[in-house]
Amino acid sequence: MEKLKFFWYLLNSIFLIVFNIYFFLLKGTEQPTSVWISYASIHLAYLMFLLTPLFVRKGSYSADYGHPLFVITTIYFFLALAIGVFFMILSSKTYTVVLLVQITIVAIFAVLFLANLIANKHTADNIEKHEEELKYVKESTSRLDGLLKRISDKATRKKVETAYDLIHSSQVKSSYKVKLFEQDVIYEIGKLENALTQTNIETIQLIVDKICNLANERNRQLKLMN
Repeated sequence: MEKLKFFWYLLNSIFLIVFNIYFFLLKGTEQPTSVWISYASIHLAYLMFLLTPLFVRKGSYSADYGHPLFVITTIYFFLALAIGVFFMILSSKTYTVVLLVQITIVAIFAVLFLANLIANKHTADNIEKHEEELKYVKESTSRLDGLLKRISDKATRKKVETAYDLIHSSQVKSSYKVKLFEQDVIYEIGKLENALTQTNIETIQLIVDKICNLANERNRQLKLMN
């Protein structure tokens, strides 16, 4: 792993090494301010390109978040490189135009980059919220489905199927006001799992009834909020 990181660092440094060799052999160190502004701008653009992965939000959708950021930093780098080299060749004694052009490029890049970061955060927050809301229905139905495969008693199986159908057809969108009901349902399913190992039919039916009552109350509360 350490060797792989070293190779990546080496790969990333190739451009800087080659660019600086060309620059100092062809231009030397005695250059006007306009050239040094372009020199710094190219290095800044390349640095932002290298740092882009640090701004990519981690998660199952990292590739979707990262793609537009990499497109922006790549375009910014090549634009800064092309314009920077052009101004280096000109070697203007005055630096006002060079500075204004480079500031404009950086400003446009910053606006696009920050706008995408904000959009990514908004999207990621919505996805996380949706996945959290799905947790109640997915976890509850998955565990009940597993229990159904273990139940041989027809009456008990029918009651558990009723609970399964009730939760499976429940509204996915949740609210902090019904979190307690959702937690209680999951807790009761855990009790149901334990009860099934003891094959206590009466206890099992009482727990299933409680699960259905909690699930119904959760759904009723959500309807009142709509």
